Amino acid sequence: MSATFRHYALSLIASVALIGCASNEEKVTAVLDEAVPSGLSTYSDMRTFPGNVTCGKYLDYDWQGMPEYKRFIVVDTVSNLRPTDMDMEIFCSEKPLEALNNSLGIDYLAQKATIARIMKDFEALADPLLAYEQDNNYFPTTEQGLEALIEPSKVGSYPRRFREGGYIQQIPVDPWNNAYDYTCSSFAGIRTVYKIRSFGADGQEGGSGPNADIHVKHMKYFKHLDQVYN
Repeated sequence: MSATFRHYALSLIASVALIGCASNEEKVTAVLDEAVPSGLSTYSDMRTFPGNVTCGKYLDYDWQGMPEYKRFIVVDTVSNLRPTDMDMEIFCSEKPLEALNNSLGIDYLAQKATIARIMKDFEALADPLLAYEQDNNYFPTTEQGLEALIEPSKVGSYPRRFREGGYIQQIPVDPWNNAYDYTCSSFAGIRTVYKIRSFGADGQEGGSGPNADIHVKHMKYFKHLDQVYN
């Protein structure tokens, strides 16, 4: 291969790489332009990560009208303009498996089968809970528990509408035959979303590995890992 041809080939490869980066940046910018409240912003510190993730900052304004840069995450074409520290640690990582283990004590690959079973239970409960909320304007409270999906609860507010036959026939238990921990606390009439978790093999809050708590809010991390490593 001549030096001239080699130089041309390397230049072509570099150009293709730059076009690919620019194309991704343009796509992310378009997604953010749709999502940012002002409809017009500037972006900085944009970096890509495994799983088609882009992280960075966008220019917004605080409550006093002062400009400030805020964090964002874009996964494929879905934006998150208010990522938590945990979101940033896991999504904006070159090694999300390690990040998950370091942050939550969960060895995803070793626990994958168990986690899949728990996630299936959470998904099975999602529609009945949403249907209950649609009928009654609130999710069952912590005191009422998931049993409120089977029959009208005698604790707290009596449901104004309860579907004949209930919303679910049986409440699932976790892989260790322990009840899922369900909480939902109302706050001054503001819509509050329920929380469900398994306390792991030891049945106690906290822990790591098989004893780690698995929350419904972790589902997005597990789906991300499946996309990255499958």
